[in-house]
Amino acid sequence: MTTPFADLSLHYVGEEALLLDTTRQQLYALNACAGFIWTSLKDGKSPAEVGRLLNEQLKVPLDTAASYVASALRQYDDLVGDREPAMPAPAASASGQWSARQRNGAAIVEAYSILNTLFLLHYESVGLFESIHPLFRHGTPASRTMAGRTMAGRKRATTIVNLDIVHEREGVAVILDEQLVACCGALGEAAVMARACLTELAVRRSGGICAIHAGALCRNGRALLLPGDAGHGKSTLSAGLAARCRPWGFAMLSDDTTLIAGDPPLVRSIRAGLCIKRGAYAVLDSLYPRLASLPEWLRPDGKRVRYLMPDADMLWADADAALAVGWIVFPRYGADQRTALMPLPRHEALARLLRGACFLSGALDERSLEALIAWIEPIECFDLPLSSLDAATALLDDLCR
Repeated sequence: MTTPFADLSLHYVGEEALLLDTTRQQLYALNACAGFIWTSLKDGKSPAEVGRLLNEQLKVPLDTAASYVASALRQYDDLVGDREPAMPAPAASASGQWSARQRNGAAIVEAYSILNTLFLLHYESVGLFESIHPLFRHGTPASRTMAGRTMAGRKRATTIVNLDIVHEREGVAVILDEQLVACCGALGEAAVMARACLTELAVRRSGGICAIHAGALCRNGRALLLPGDAGHGKSTLSAGLAARCRPWGFAMLSDDTTLIAGDPPLVRSIRAGLCIKRGAYAVLDSLYPRLASLPEWLRPDGKRVRYLMPDADMLWADADAALAVGWIVFPRYGADQRTALMPLPRHEALARLLRGACFLSGALDERSLEALIAWIEPIECFDLPLSSLDAATALLDDLCR
């Protein structure tokens, strides 16, 4: 039998463990007992020897120990049974060669700054500009000057990227160096599509470690991460925290994409606005009186949303902000759940956090994982089942003081 675990790596976070499968780019959280079993198997001990050690050192009954070891071996067989390399994520869209268009024929050219990138958008028509620009207005260098900012975002924009925004059949396409990088099927979807495209391009050019599926806010010089899948209440909770905890409360750092960059790793500000879905309008109306009058935008997935914009609608960190993470909280909305803040083991928090991460170097390897384990060690991690926005914001207000 091939030695189990030979092609996998085990990493400890305190007494708990993480199992990294670099081929599949999967990370698995193990409790102390499972970590002990995998370590012993990797060291070449037989299943019988591992069972005996569990009995002697961890006081696990022999029959129970044997079943634990058998379960670990079945898990290993599942992992290596049909292992295919993980497919790399596509850029923003399926790419294809596009015929060059005369850039000097663009109707309007506008500049927008995100992270280290200054985007020059060449709009093919005035109609395209009028459909897309309002969602980006806060990111123009001119708007930052008017807001009294120091143009720090522009100073950091070490990369200039020219993009063509063009009509394509009934929809709109974004072209970079004659390559299609994003598209949508209707003019009404173009602004949200372009927002996602520019954010992804800026993140990929940032030199950061990874981008995670999470919202982020800051308070007292530290960042709060709110990771989770769509529908778990991240954006509604972010809006509630930013509104209820004034004037010395939370400022936004990023909406749905959070960039981790630097050594030590810090959260970078992405001033792209906070997306609020229709289902949350009624919950937030009293906190944001302007929400009902804000324009509604159509997403390519068919959902209609509004955006709370930096400075105009809510307090947002400066474009140059980069903060250490103090807390990671996983919100999970459910109408029948009791709202409670529950401590979460760091190894499990890291496994959950990296499940939806995009590593900008291309892949998660052992060295990167060890760096992230060192990063998460001082961070407080929690699970947050919630049904009440008031109760959840009160808990986080108290936690992050």
